[in-house]
Amino acid sequence: MKFFKIFIFFILLCFVIVKSEQLLGEIEISNKNFAIDASVVDTNINYVLDDTIKTPKIVITSIKGDATTNINDIVFVSEDKSTVTFGDYTELSSSNKLVGFNLISMIIASLLSIVLFFTTKKSSIVLLVISIISLSFMINGIQSISLSDVSVRIDVKVPSSFQFESFKLKLNTGSSNIAGLITSSLDIDGCSMVKDHSLTINKLIVFSSLKICSTKDIKIKNLELSTNTIADIKTTKNVDLQFLNGYSGSISIDSPSSLLEPGCTTTVSGEKTTGTCNGGSTAKVSITASNSTIVRNIEITCPMDNSWRVTPAQSGPATNSPSIFTTQPSTDINYGKSNLVFMGQWGFVSKAQSIFNGPTGVENSFTVNFTSWAPDSNILVSTEGSPTLKSGLTYVFSLEFMLGQKLGSFNTISNMTIYFFDPQSIYDPNGSSQYFQYPSKQPLYLKTFNGDFTSNTSFIKTNITFSPTQDIGNAIFALQINRTTLTGPDPSTLFIKNMKITIPSKSITTPTLLSKDSELVNLPRPSVALDPQDISTCTYKQTDLVHWHNPSTWSGGFVPLPSSNIVLPEGKRVLISPCSISQTETYKKITIPATSELVFSDSSMTMHVQDIYVQGKLTMGTSTCRYNANINIIFHGNKTTSDTIAQYFGSKGIAVASGGFISVQGKQYHNTWTKLSATAWSGDYVVYVQDSINWEVGQQVLVTTSVYKDEINNQNEVMTIAAVQGKVIQFTQPLKFYHYGGQEYQAEVALLSRRIVFRGDGDGEEQTNSESFGGHVLVNGEGQFSGIRLIRMGQTNIKARYPLHYHLAGTVKNSYISDCSVTNSYYRCYTIHGTNNVSLVRNVAFDVRGHCYYLEDGVEVDNNLWFNFASYVHPIGKPAQGPSQTGEVFQQSDSLTQPADSAAGCYYITNAYNSLVGNAASGGWSGFAFPNLDKPIGNHRTIPIVPSQFPLKEFTGNTAHSSGYYFSEGGSIYVGGNLTFNEATQLLTYNSGRFSRLTFFNGTNKEGNQMWMRFNNTKIYLSNRGINHWGERVEVVGYESHDSIRPATLFGKAWLSNAIVNGQSGNIVSYQGSTRQGFQFYDTYVQTIVSDVNFRNFFKNPSRIDPESDNRVIISMTHSDVFKPQGISATKSITLTNVSNPQVIGHSVVETGSSRYFNFIDWDSSLVPGRKVGYPTLVGSHQNWWQFDNTCTYSNDWLCWVCDKGDKEIASISVLVPGLIEDGYTNMPDNSYVGTASLFGSGITNRRSTNITRNAGITGVSNMGWYLWFSTGTPTYINIWLAQVIYKNYLFIAIPYPANTQFTIKCAYLYSNRFNHNYTLANSAAEVRSGNGTQYYFDQTHLFIKAVNFALDGSESFNRGGAKVYNVFWKFNIFIQATNKNVQPVNGFYTNLNDVLPSSTL
Repeated sequence: MKFFKIFIFFILLCFVIVKSEQLLGEIEISNKNFAIDASVVDTNINYVLDDTIKTPKIVITSIKGDATTNINDIVFVSEDKSTVTFGDYTELSSSNKLVGFNLISMIIASLLSIVLFFTTKKSSIVLLVISIISLSFMINGIQSISLSDVSVRIDVKVPSSFQFESFKLKLNTGSSNIAGLITSSLDIDGCSMVKDHSLTINKLIVFSSLKICSTKDIKIKNLELSTNTIADIKTTKNVDLQFLNGYSGSISIDSPSSLLEPGCTTTVSGEKTTGTCNGGSTAKVSITASNSTIVRNIEITCPMDNSWRVTPAQSGPATNSPSIFTTQPSTDINYGKSNLVFMGQWGFVSKAQSIFNGPTGVENSFTVNFTSWAPDSNILVSTEGSPTLKSGLTYVFSLEFMLGQKLGSFNTISNMTIYFFDPQSIYDPNGSSQYFQYPSKQPLYLKTFNGDFTSNTSFIKTNITFSPTQDIGNAIFALQINRTTLTGPDPSTLFIKNMKITIPSKSITTPTLLSKDSELVNLPRPSVALDPQDISTCTYKQTDLVHWHNPSTWSGGFVPLPSSNIVLPEGKRVLISPCSISQTETYKKITIPATSELVFSDSSMTMHVQDIYVQGKLTMGTSTCRYNANINIIFHGNKTTSDTIAQYFGSKGIAVASGGFISVQGKQYHNTWTKLSATAWSGDYVVYVQDSINWEVGQQVLVTTSVYKDEINNQNEVMTIAAVQGKVIQFTQPLKFYHYGGQEYQAEVALLSRRIVFRGDGDGEEQTNSESFGGHVLVNGEGQFSGIRLIRMGQTNIKARYPLHYHLAGTVKNSYISDCSVTNSYYRCYTIHGTNNVSLVRNVAFDVRGHCYYLEDGVEVDNNLWFNFASYVHPIGKPAQGPSQTGEVFQQSDSLTQPADSAAGCYYITNAYNSLVGNAASGGWSGFAFPNLDKPIGNHRTIPIVPSQFPLKEFTGNTAHSSGYYFSEGGSIYVGGNLTFNEATQLLTYNSGRFSRLTFFNGTNKEGNQMWMRFNNTKIYLSNRGINHWGERVEVVGYESHDSIRPATLFGKAWLSNAIVNGQSGNIVSYQGSTRQGFQFYDTYVQTIVSDVNFRNFFKNPSRIDPESDNRVIISMTHSDVFKPQGISATKSITLTNVSNPQVIGHSVVETGSSRYFNFIDWDSSLVPGRKVGYPTLVGSHQNWWQFDNTCTYSNDWLCWVCDKGDKEIASISVLVPGLIEDGYTNMPDNSYVGTASLFGSGITNRRSTNITRNAGITGVSNMGWYLWFSTGTPTYINIWLAQVIYKNYLFIAIPYPANTQFTIKCAYLYSNRFNHNYTLANSAAEVRSGNGTQYYFDQTHLFIKAVNFALDGSESFNRGGAKVYNVFWKFNIFIQATNKNVQPVNGFYTNLNDVLPSSTL
């Protein structure tokens, strides 16, 4: 029975279930005279513009009553398709007979269901079954419906440019929403049936006749009537009529209450108002309303006369600046739930539970929660950096306190202490742990104070003053609450409100200002002159323009609607004025044909738009007529990869086709960025800058960070100008952070605001679009942009969708971007792609995802990037890191379409042959990135060049800071990384690590074409490696490095000259626990010269035991036995300032070849104190192997030998023995010892030795005796590669052999046999040493040879700045084959030989 009931219930449910909405069908509209008679049915009519269709149609949907599922049951279409009539056609199709029974079936089925579940008698069940059968017969018998119970929706869909000759509606109940209708005649009858049908009409264009009658309110917005339209509007309620651009004609209103906006001359007689508007015409408007009438926007604000122009905007500021105030108010730094964390030794719960909201209704309060038996003190630590504090200045700390429970033995507060900790000495309060470890290092400042902490009924205020004894820069503020006991057996709470540090007010007095921005380098600046202007050249003044708002401009005789695809008329130049367009609606698409031009007036306006396609010209100012108006272009559109602008040009933006031209040029503000001329502290309202500026009150300004890790500790501040006088700026709010303006370097100050603004849709000025899909501007032709701001532009990870972008434009003739601003960008800033000869000048950028100034494919050359600024640039996804030179590898993906964005830089230069002058970079993975591309990428993969082989065209006067910290080898200028395209997978791959580059004239690799990458007048500060150049040839001339871990890592033939390397500036927030070092000499196969450099301010770091990790001027690289230095490093003309002797050289003593053979030549003894100035000094490692004569002394400070160089040079050889010491990088263990090399002769009687390992390479001093002894026994065959035995130098080599050994010895040069020799037997060892290097001698104990490289001519050196480093010379070798009839070798070695030094007299 139970299952039977359920079965019957589901059958009844089938009668109850009703579809709420049913598509009935579509009817094509093929007649421009069209009428809908809906006088017998409730209708919801929508007039919809749809450019996806070509022919109009109506779509009919049942939305109430389920009238039918067949359109022909209720609709009759006239034969000529001019009329659609809704009627009650009684003969239904068999499929629709159930429909009319809908309501009664619901009632009966519901009653039967109730009876079913409350009956238990079988007879009742039978009765129900019979009822269901009867119900079925009733349904079958249904033959008609009542349309009074039916409601339908009628969607009239037409292309946006479609125009009816006549459009009629006869209405019953319901509503109509008509937007975008264009017709000669409109007749809406809502009165005949005496039914209420509401009307909402917007964007209506009528050329001949307008009749509307309704029993409801009539609201019409944006009405356009021609000069001969007759309009008759009647209602029993109210009329609200708004014209789009005024009305000219007669007007008659019959209404108890009438309100007309200005524009008409009228007379009033009782309830009737009559008159003429705007001079009159044959048009007539008659309104009859039973209640009230309002007629708006009657005045013609946009005259049709082609000579009319809107008044242009003025260049002056909207608000004149007040004077800079003379007294700066105090500033409160507030602390509470949002920026404090509870820390302690134990007894804490989660962060959220430890500190939470204060008592209800008490502002600025919070609650501190203690567990039972918590320690007698805890500490509230700020999660934000503290304000910077000046030594000797008096500050105030205050709070209001209340106990959560009545005072008792377990909650008595004894006192409190404020602390300022070094961030390096405590656990990170933003980390996961709440454990507080009291640091061994003293706090920067502390003060303990008492107060009234006893009340649990009211807040008691405590104020204390404190004066730091030193300037406090990077610090973490904390408040320690001390109790007399543990917290006891029960949890407890306390309340604190208005906890703050107050920075006192002060009088504004001009500080000592900088007179120049640098001590040494010359950082060029742009011209102080503004671009010349001539208002007579303004395009909007030209007489052949036609108005956008004039219907005669358009081929259809009407102004196109925003929702339509608008195409400018061919051959016309169309002028937009503010009154020409809707400033609230979104224009779907505007196309400017090749023969047309769209010109904007110089008047403030806002245009909302999705797409603009420029095949002809778009002009919004020119270079001689820069606009003063506030013009906002706001781009709208949801995220898509479809090309709604044009093929390949994307969506939501402006695209300029090949052959097209765009000019957008707003008021010039100059300078667009400058630098502080004095340091600004936390709490300061007033800053001083170095350059004259014409900035204005209300504009936004960026003050950049003065800390190292910009992305991790963001201290960039966007401020608003309250007053500006000359070079002094006052902000509306105080600065939160410290911004350094000392002689070494100064924080940049950049203007973000512009009068012309392009922005992506969204609220505010943050990156708020969750889809990261902003607008974009793409130029495939010529484009000129100046004085515009672009906000929320770019489309993350969609290629070619960048804020401003030259795209495959080839070599342009007159294209530039000048003094623009890109902020809060979703993807890049300024892009040059497949385009040459573009100038990017005086632009700024802030808060950007991915590379900012972006040269895309590696073919872009001869572009000028001058005086630009970029800041706060963010890698996309996981930043490229890695602890070694290998870096990390990133693959192209949907979330990282350009894998090099993992190392996003302010300037990304894929081909160096461009001019970079006077630019600045703040933040980013690097400031200036020069990735290696073996081939072009993207659209230029088949171009036969090697982008990485092109040298810098020009790089001078550029600065970078606060970058390079993600990667252990990262630099603010990074010449490294590798970007490749895999033809098989069609994906890009980026490796952030060490990749070298060879550079040549014109990028062509051939002998004689070698070119150096040259960096001139460069300043780097707050950096990791400063300049990291993995290439083969580099010169850094004119250089300042301040507060960097190292100033540079330079590979290949490298010259650093005319430089200041400063370990510590006066910036009190610069130090973040990192070592500062002057220069590290590399360990193999490079040539490095450091000349004319002043090293200053390198101080002992007591925590650094290893000299190589201390703050030293010159440090060695000692990590490897595989990589061993030759004579590859030199210095000259070095000066030291504020550097003690122990800090000059840092050398680590470890058992590696790179440690044993560390060396360099100080060519004038300027670096090494106590030597003979002007004469060269040789510095060698800790081993007495370097003690070659009696001028050598050992430095305990440096763990190095220091010698007069005299006639000696650095020499290096590889002794190669098959199976023992192989050529190349064999990666044998560091302790794979196989012998020793010792100095002999020249009066040496003691052992002065170094170890020989299975990793090839021995470096020492030339023109000396080298005794080689093998612990394995002397090999029968030895190959000695003379890697670095320079011209006119030699090595006198001795090797032990058993008596009566015979030798075959020869030397050979792989590339020419002219230098090959067979060695002959000499009469003595002395004869060998004094000989020409082609003899040998064996004294029955030692074989003596003189190793000379005959292939040299004396030109084999790298010379810069009066210093010299000799080349490593490849493939000149000496081969020794030994045989002995009396002694058999063991596995190729003569064993059991005595280790005896040759004679000291040799």
